[in-house]
Amino acid sequence: MAVHDLDMTRFLAGEDPIEILAVGSCHIDKSIEDLPGSEAFDTATCIVRYPDGVNAMVDVCRQSSYGYDQRAEVLGTKGMIATDNVYPNTAKIYRNDFTGNADMPFDFFLSRYFEAYVTETEAFCKSLVEDSEVPCTGIDGLVALVMSLAADKSAAEGRWVKFNEIIENVYCSSPTECSLLANDEMFPDGFKPSSSIKDLDKIVVPDVDQQKKDGSFIGKVKEMIWQ
Repeated sequence: MAVHDLDMTRFLAGEDPIEILAVGSCHIDKSIEDLPGSEAFDTATCIVRYPDGVNAMVDVCRQSSYGYDQRAEVLGTKGMIATDNVYPNTAKIYRNDFTGNADMPFDFFLSRYFEAYVTETEAFCKSLVEDSEVPCTGIDGLVALVMSLAADKSAAEGRWVKFNEIIENVYCSSPTECSLLANDEMFPDGFKPSSSIKDLDKIVVPDVDQQKKDGSFIGKVKEMIWQ
């Protein structure tokens, strides 16, 4: 649900992230509560840690009754920069009972990001014609996917998750393969696996839903305290 937003935090931070903490819930459509993993969430919050103490906070929800609401703020030591929603026109109304835009924001992503899609297509075609690199590489997309998988794991287990855990679970079927990835420049340093041969038995993709059946993170803490 938040893969693009997580990708945007990496772009805005200008760094590769370190770890992530996520929590999700269902408030709007209770019929999705039985879906696997994070598919059961319609509302979620993530905190992404970056180097030098930089934190990114992402709040997402599947429903917005007043339009396609996507905003971003970056707070720095010298000030703040913010992006607002895009409206069909710039007209504003000022009355004794209302002050604001005459229209709601665009309610569909193709309407809001029309110019962005055109620019994206032009950049892709330019790279084909000139045989040059595209602005966003396949690794950028892969890193964003790993970030979202780590958020899913964090929400299921109730803890901070480092991104190399995901690489080890998904890409390492043997210590040799982990070693190859660890020495490869494909992934950022914080994403490279660190397992040794001793950890081979731990290289298994966890079943998120089974973990929930076995007991939540808070439930396990209560068992340790009260038993």
